[in-house]
Amino acid sequence: MKKLGLILILFTLNVIIANAQTTKVNSLLKLAAQGKISEVKKQLPALQAEYPNEPGVKLVQAVIMDDGLKALEIYKSIVKEFPNSEFADDAIWRVVQFYAVIGDTAQAKKELEYFRKKYPNSEFLAAASDAVKLAIGSLKYDYKEKMANGSKNEENKEVHAEAKKESPKSVSEHWGLQVGIYSTKAAAESEKKRFLEMKLRTDIKEKELNGEKKWAVVIGDYSSKESAEKEKANIEKKCKCSPIVYKK
Repeated sequence: MKKLGLILILFTLNVIIANAQTTKVNSLLKLAAQGKISEVKKQLPALQAEYPNEPGVKLVQAVIMDDGLKALEIYKSIVKEFPNSEFADDAIWRVVQFYAVIGDTAQAKKELEYFRKKYPNSEFLAAASDAVKLAIGSLKYDYKEKMANGSKNEENKEVHAEAKKESPKSVSEHWGLQVGIYSTKAAAESEKKRFLEMKLRTDIKEKELNGEKKWAVVIGDYSSKESAEKEKANIEKKCKCSPIVYKK
């Protein structure tokens, strides 16, 4: 009986500790969502010291990171190493969101499918599904716009041809390689500085994704899409990321 009582006491203590950790993590996640990143950064070290390898603490750490790719790695590690954690579905939702935001709809759909199978009752599933739908819708809108512009260009082909004859200096296109996208301009500026130190021409371009303002870090200034594509592999080695060809 004494042994059983001791087991019950230890079990109760573990539950209390787990609940305390969850409460602290959720509190910091709420602060981060409110944009109070500096406050989260102040409180996080103490939480990391108390719970050094807990998925919830890792999640908070990733949420306040300026580097989206590093945060993505942490989200994926949470899902892989702690699939039964109460924070795993939050992590996979953020993975889906990342790919939707950067326009990688194929990967976003793949991650969403895994999300649906693994965590069908997650409170974040509807939001993840909406994020992918918006990303796909945005691509379809861009495609239709390009097709419409293409039709207009076809109708006025002769006019454009004559204009080129009269003016040999046609408007040139400029392309770059997007190596990151950030929620704050300060974070983008920090990343820009890193690439400038590598002697790489780097610009920051303001974009709007899903109704939210974002700042993209773009490397290079190429005269054609083909030139940017050729340089992609070289930049990929330097940034340790997957650059996206970007029309300036």
